[in-house]
Amino acid sequence: MLTTLPRPGSGVQTLPGTGPALAPGPGGGPVPDPAVFEAAVARCRALERLREFRRSLYECLDARADALFELADAVLCADHAVTSLVQACLEPEFTRGHGALYDALAAGRIDDEELFTLLAPELPQAVDGPQASAWIAEHDVIGHGLLDTVLAGVPAGQAAQVRDACARWARLRSAVDATAYPRPDAWCSPGREHVHNGACHCKGSSKTAPGWEYQFTAAIGYLRTAWAALLDVARTTPATRTAQTVRQVRNVLRRLPAGQAAPLFIFDAGYSAAALTDGLLGCPARVLVRLAAGSVFYADPVTWEGRRGRPSRRGPAVHCLEPADFRAAAAAGTGPRGREKPPPPNPEPDEALVLPDTPLYGTVRAEAWHHVHPLIHGDRGWFDGRKDLPVLHGTLIHVTACRTAGTRTGPCGCGTPAPAPCPWTSSGVPTSHVSTSSMSSSS
Repeated sequence: MLTTLPRPGSGVQTLPGTGPALAPGPGGGPVPDPAVFEAAVARCRALERLREFRRSLYECLDARADALFELADAVLCADHAVTSLVQACLEPEFTRGHGALYDALAAGRIDDEELFTLLAPELPQAVDGPQASAWIAEHDVIGHGLLDTVLAGVPAGQAAQVRDACARWARLRSAVDATAYPRPDAWCSPGREHVHNGACHCKGSSKTAPGWEYQFTAAIGYLRTAWAALLDVARTTPATRTAQTVRQVRNVLRRLPAGQAAPLFIFDAGYSAAALTDGLLGCPARVLVRLAAGSVFYADPVTWEGRRGRPSRRGPAVHCLEPADFRAAAAAGTGPRGREKPPPPNPEPDEALVLPDTPLYGTVRAEAWHHVHPLIHGDRGWFDGRKDLPVLHGTLIHVTACRTAGTRTGPCGCGTPAPAPCPWTSSGVPTSHVSTSSMSSSS
């Protein structure tokens, strides 16, 4: 790799450790300290890596490569948000006329598979950065050397499961979500349909707009950042979103380097946890899906030797409801959503964790029920037409927070300032707090 650096006022200068040693100064003076050039060496190697990445990016452009490459430079180097093509055309990095810009966008071609394969191993490292790496090293308390020694005599399959379970900080995390691209005035656009648009604030509107829907897969780090490291993007339709999501996740898994822990894919509400778990069976991936309020999961039926009668089909039910909903239903004598009978209380969780006085959310309580499964219907959705319906197990996680991020007091109206935790009742259940439920499964 580069052995010389330009030096002002002279030709080239040999770097310590990459070529012949520097000659002594005039009159036999001391040799310059090699540590002075460490920053220059690191900068040179970073530039060489960037040069190689730009060369690979250029090879992903099949048609109008020069104009598309300069357009990418213009967007990246602009000191303001580029909101129109005219602004991108006026950037000094774009050395062509405005006609070449429109021609590149109209006739240019990009090899999507080659581009996403190039970005998959690079962006997860870039989104964490040195600061996040230092933070991970501080919180990672697992002795990996001792772990390898203990697992030396364990079968390969079991050892891989243990390593994957311990790879909390080394696991790549990706978020998958869809967004709308409104095109209300493009009457002749192919494939245009009504898509959900959360930015619509029209009175009486259904929050839909004519346009297209795109689904993004972005690598996320462990620290809060404004950067989005997109690993894949695909145009989707609401009718086939589940199948397209499964295919998109499989493509990301195929492009990631081998030998890593199973990555975690995070989905917001609106995605079916059962369908994603079934579609990704056999893939080295973990799935975390946010659930809608009122979802119900069931444990396996309890059986014992000598029990008579018809065996139970399901075990006790776990409802994704807040404790306040259970108490209100019991007081009113009716269940939520018009049920004639209030639901029984949830069984005790298998695991519970309480984090008091967190900076953003106050007191946080997490409860987990392991090895539960949803009730699958074979007459609609992903499982339509199937005769044998699978039993898909996972872990139900219910998180209750004292307040949302950015609020000074809890939504329960207790008036507790942000630095102090919200009061808890004698039963250990918060009076009224923000809660959310998620389903985690391993494919």
